[in-house]
Order: sequence, then structure tokens, then C-alpha cells
Amino acid sequence: MKIFIDPGHGGRDRANRSPTGYVEADGTLDISARMRQLLEKQPGIEVMMSREADETVSLQERSRMANKWGADLFTSIHTNAAGSPDVGGIEIFHSHNGEWGNKFSADARKSAVFVLEELLKMTGLRNRGVKTRLVTAKDSPFYAMDHYAVIRRTKSPAIIAEIGFHTNPSEEALLKTASFRQKAAEAMAAGIMNYVNYKKENKGEPDLFTDVPETHWAVNAIKFVSEMDQPIMSGFADGSFRPNEPVSRAQLAVIMQRFYNFLK
Repeated sequence: MKIFIDPGHGGRDRANRSPTGYVEADGTLDISARMRQLLEKQPGIEVMMSREADETVSLQERSRMANKWGADLFTSIHTNAAGSPDVGGIEIFHSHNGEWGNKFSADARKSAVFVLEELLKMTGLRNRGVKTRLVTAKDSPFYAMDHYAVIRRTKSPAIIAEIGFHTNPSEEALLKTASFRQKAAEAMAAGIMNYVNYKKENKGEPDLFTDVPETHWAVNAIKFVSEMDQPIMSGFADGSFRPNEPVSRAQLAVIMQRFYNFLK
């Protein structure tokens, strides 16, 4: 399996940094290089990186490289920032509706769940969840598509891992240590290998949701509402759909709003 690793930022893009000197572009490159060493030791795994030094690589070029190489999974490595120093934790964004539609959404979500699980276990940081982010401006040519260009343009399952906040003093201190960056790399590699092994065991076919078997009486309806270009209903961060849980009034309002937007 071909794993494409994208160290975020670099070259002319070095503005993202912590109050005391951590530079995101350098941290992501270091974590990515450590990931590569770990993954290349695994049988059947090939690795390519979008950059191997402090160089400028455009967002378009990153996804173009992955597509040309025929990547099976695209992983973009970042650290996060917020206006408040109290904000912290790890979150994973995954591709949902890109330039090739939502055909990679299920696999992307599955890989994100595996990666987040290992990152939380090995770093002890707060769980901010598995997420998607779509373009909401209706006048945009990318309306209802993935907000982040690298995962929108990539022709494979794609994730963006935000490994801690460099604006959070305690997480910034961790990110500045080689030992934490090694832990992050080991967690990323372990999560990716869990996904690879899952794909092998399931003959390459992704589950719809972890708790929706093909024999479920509503499986076709669940597939329909969750795999639309603009999904009316979606699952939870842990990969489940929870098909037998009651719907709250707030959830019903969201569902009705999405259905209304779908009809427009």
C-alpha cells in the first residue's frame, strides 16, 4: 500500500509558530520523517513525502504528487493554533466530498478513527474528535465540498492530523521535544497500519459504519442519507451510526434543514 505523507507548511510558509519559538513547518517535517522511517520497515508499505526539507510546496502540488504516484492514503501532518492558550488537544479532519465526489469518504473516516485512537493513547492529549469541514459559501465553486484543498483534490482517502496546539503552553513544550514528536510519529504509524490491516482483513471494502452490518434492515436507507453529495445524516466520530438511538428535537431540526437545502 502506498502511503503519502504531507508535512504541512515549509519554505516561504513559516508564519505558524508558537510564542516561544516552535515553528509548525519544522515540527511537522520532523514528525513526518520519523513516520516515514517507521512505515518503511513494514512489509508491503511504500512511502512518499511531499517535501523532505524546508521548501515551498503549493497545496495544489501536494495533492498532484499524491495523485500522480497513485497514493492509497494521504496524510497531512499539522499542529494547531487558537486565540486562547487554554485550547488544546488532537483532532483529525478527513475528506468527505472532494473533486471526485464522496467515494473516499468511508475509508477516510475509518483511517481517521484508527489514527486518532493511537494518538490519544500514546500522547494523552485531549480528544477533539474526527471531523469534516465543508465549504459553506453558496457562491463558491467548491460549495459543499471539502474546505481543505489538499484533501479535496486528492484522489484517495485523505486525512489532516492536527497533533496538539502550539499556542497552548503545555502542548507547545511537548512539541518542542524530540521524545514527544517520536511518540506522535509512532502513533501515526500505528494508526495507519491498523487501517492497512483492516483493509486487508476486509478485502478492501470499507464498512458503512461500525455498527451497521449489511444485514441491518435499514442499511440501504442509511447508505442513501449518509453518502449523498450533501449528506442529510452522518455518523459519529468513533465511526458509528447508532441506528437504534432516538432522535432529539435538535437533531431532527438539523436533519430537516439539510433536507431543505438538498431540495433547493
